[in-house]
Amino acid sequence: METENNRAPHQPQPQPVPAGESFRNLIKALPDIVYVLDAAGRFLYLNDAVRSMGYDPEALTGKHFSIVIHEEDRPRVSREVVLAIIRAQDHFPETPPKLFDERRSGQRMTRELEVRLIHGVTGQVIYCSVNAYGEPIADPVLHAMFKTEEPVTIGVIHDITAAQLYRKSLEENLASKEIQLKEIHHRVRDNLQVITSLAHLREMDIAEEKAKRSLGELIAQIKSISLVYEALYQAEDTRGAQVRDYFERFARLMSQSHGRVGFPVALSVEAAEGFREADKLSFMAMIASEFVAAAYRHSFPAGEEARIVISWEALPDREVLSVFDNGAASPAEAQARAGTGTEIAEALARQLGGHIEQQAAGGTTMRLVMPPA
Repeated sequence: METENNRAPHQPQPQPVPAGESFRNLIKALPDIVYVLDAAGRFLYLNDAVRSMGYDPEALTGKHFSIVIHEEDRPRVSREVVLAIIRAQDHFPETPPKLFDERRSGQRMTRELEVRLIHGVTGQVIYCSVNAYGEPIADPVLHAMFKTEEPVTIGVIHDITAAQLYRKSLEENLASKEIQLKEIHHRVRDNLQVITSLAHLREMDIAEEKAKRSLGELIAQIKSISLVYEALYQAEDTRGAQVRDYFERFARLMSQSHGRVGFPVALSVEAAEGFREADKLSFMAMIASEFVAAAYRHSFPAGEEARIVISWEALPDREVLSVFDNGAASPAEAQARAGTGTEIAEALARQLGGHIEQQAAGGTTMRLVMPPA
C-alpha cells in the first residue's frame, strides 16, 4: 500500500511558453542577420547576429537603415532614391531593381542584392548578400515582436566578405597573368623579328634565284607568325586575336613580301568575325602563307585583274580557311603545288586535326578544312 513516505515526489509542470517566444528565439539564434524595417525604412527589429558587425540591436532600432550602408551604395539600394529615378524615365526597367527596403514579394522580391555594409566599430567594409521582401503584418505574434501593424520589409543579410576577397584575389591574379602573357607575346614577336632580319641579310648574299625565292617565302612565313604575336599583344580580348583583323594585316604583309613591280595583284580578305588562340592562328597563318606563295607563282590571265582572295568561316560542323586565285595554272604548275609546299601545309593541317583540299574551277582554290572550334 502506498504511503506518504514512498509516494513519488511531485513533478513541476512545465510553464507555457509565451506566444511567439519560440519563434523569437529561433530568429535570434540564426547566424545570418535578420532585419525588419517600417514603411519609412527604420529598423523595427534586428536579431543578435548584427553584433558581429559591431552594432547593438537595440541601439539600431528606430534608426534608418542607411546608417549601416556604405555611402556609395545607398543611392542604388534605397527605395526612395531608385524609384524617383525610375519615375523620371519613360518606362519601367525590364529587370526590377533590387532594394534593401523592399516592398514586393513572390517572384519580384529582392534576391541576392550585393551591398557593402560598414562595421560599427572598426569602420571596415563588409560585403553582404541580401534577400528581402514586403510583408503585411496580419499575425498578432508579429505585431507584438515588431510593434507595428503597418506593412514591413523583412530581410536576411548574409556575409560574403570572404568570397568577395577571394574573387578579388583571383581577378588580380588573372590580371597579372594577362600582363605576363602579353609580355611573352611581345618578346616572341621581337625574337621572330630578329630572326627575320638575320634571314634578310642572308638573302642579300644569295645569287641563285630559286634559293632566293625559297628563302623569301620562309621569311614571309616567319613574319606571318610574328604578326600573330603582335596581334595577341595588342588584343584586349582574352579569347585571342580577331581572325578577320589578323588576316587583313596578313594580306598586306603578303602583298609586300610577294608583290613585284609591274605585276599588281589584288589581294583581298573575306573573313567572318571570330577569335582564335595563338597556337591555332599560327598554324593557320603558316598554311595560308604557303597557299598565297603558291598563288603568286601562277600565270595570271592576260588582260584580267590578277586576284587572290583569302577567306575564313566557322561553320557548325567545320572551320574552313581558303585561298583562291584566278590564275591559269598549267599542268606543270599544278604539279608543283603538290610538291614540298603542299606537304608542309598537310603536315600543319594534321596538327589541327584537319586536311587540305584543292579545287580548280575558274582558278585555283586551296582549302584548309578543320574541326569546329
